[in-house]
Amino acid sequence: MRIRTRIALIYTQLTFFIMLWAFAFVYILMIRNTEEVFYDLLWKRAMITAHYNFEKDEMTESAYQGVVESYNSKLNSESHVIINANDGYEIDSLKNIVPNEADLKQLLNGKTIEYRVGDRQHLGIYYPDNEGDFIIIVSAHDTQGAESARNLFKLLFIILIITTIFVYMIGEFYAKKIFSPIVKIINNVKSVTASNLKTADLIEEKGNDELSELSRTFNDMIHRLKEAFDMQNSFIRNASHELRNPLTAIIGETEIALSRERTPQEYIETLETVQYESERLNVMIRALLSLAQTGSDFSRVDKKQVDLAKVIRRTCDNYKDSEFNVDIPDYTEFRITGVEALLSLAFTNIIGNAIKFSSGKPVDIKFEKKENYYVVSVSDKGIGIPYRDLKNIFQPFYRAGNTATYKGTGIGLALSFKIVDLHGGKIEVDSEEGKGTTFRVYFKLIN
Repeated sequence: MRIRTRIALIYTQLTFFIMLWAFAFVYILMIRNTEEVFYDLLWKRAMITAHYNFEKDEMTESAYQGVVESYNSKLNSESHVIINANDGYEIDSLKNIVPNEADLKQLLNGKTIEYRVGDRQHLGIYYPDNEGDFIIIVSAHDTQGAESARNLFKLLFIILIITTIFVYMIGEFYAKKIFSPIVKIINNVKSVTASNLKTADLIEEKGNDELSELSRTFNDMIHRLKEAFDMQNSFIRNASHELRNPLTAIIGETEIALSRERTPQEYIETLETVQYESERLNVMIRALLSLAQTGSDFSRVDKKQVDLAKVIRRTCDNYKDSEFNVDIPDYTEFRITGVEALLSLAFTNIIGNAIKFSSGKPVDIKFEKKENYYVVSVSDKGIGIPYRDLKNIFQPFYRAGNTATYKGTGIGLALSFKIVDLHGGKIEVDSEEGKGTTFRVYFKLIN
């Protein structure tokens, strides 16, 4: 079932039950009002009966004639009972006429009573007269009232059914109108494929409502997918190129070596070249695997508190032939929540680059706290990064223009950036070509 149909049905159900309660209230109110009006008529009939039977000697002939005429204009199936209130036998017979003992006591105490037996309404009055005290009970069937109640019930039922159908149709119409932008979005999203992703764009709804926000969100998602596809395509092109180079060298060397017989020294040189290119290929494949695996369901990885200062010290110990100026406040722990092995890999890449490009000059490492962050700064006085290359250094396989003579795969910084990002951190870079580079790695403090 479509959502718009479901909404129309819910709206119709709410309207149906609201109208049902309203109509029930009107119907009950009408029934009670009809009963009260008929009881008023019965009271008048009881008084006319009393005047007809006991007031003839106290009325003029013309007045009494009017009473007679009124008395003869009876209600439908009207009947009355007159009982002498001073006669115990007749009083005792009232128990068969008035079913409720409480009503009977009220009647004997001079109160007017009203009650219903089946479809007949009864009214009893206590009427004192100079001839004695009498009880008059008048009853009748309100045929007209019952007919009016039946007609009202039929009318309300018909109105309820017609209104329910009408409300459902209106609900469907407006639900369709309201959901038409969503239908457009669905159709546009269905038309998005890998082949037209670069040109795909949803039609944005104007305004600040939820539909407009949904449209903008889909557009943002498509734009991110475009960037991801572009990065993926770039990654595949670069990976193919970088992996092809050592493979080409290996194949070329072996083909040359096998083209004719060689001296032992020439075979040794060929094997050394193959070994070098194979090791280069192995390093590159391992780096690619590391880059691919760091983001695989990081939320499920078992994370612990890691002391960054300890990680840096261990990383520096791995480069025993290099010189460092490490500024870590004594007896201070810089703890974050994360995976120590990954953090060690990230800083190994950053510090390793600083060593490689500083040509034997000391590398400065500094720890500090800034606002809500731990900051680890790694500075070298090496060749620096050209300004035009700074924005691309964290892209896989990208290497700055002045690094051609240095070994590398172009994956290390991309891997470090990804690891730091997974830990909720960020990396900033300041560099000047020919003077050196500073990497600043930020991690949020543990509260």
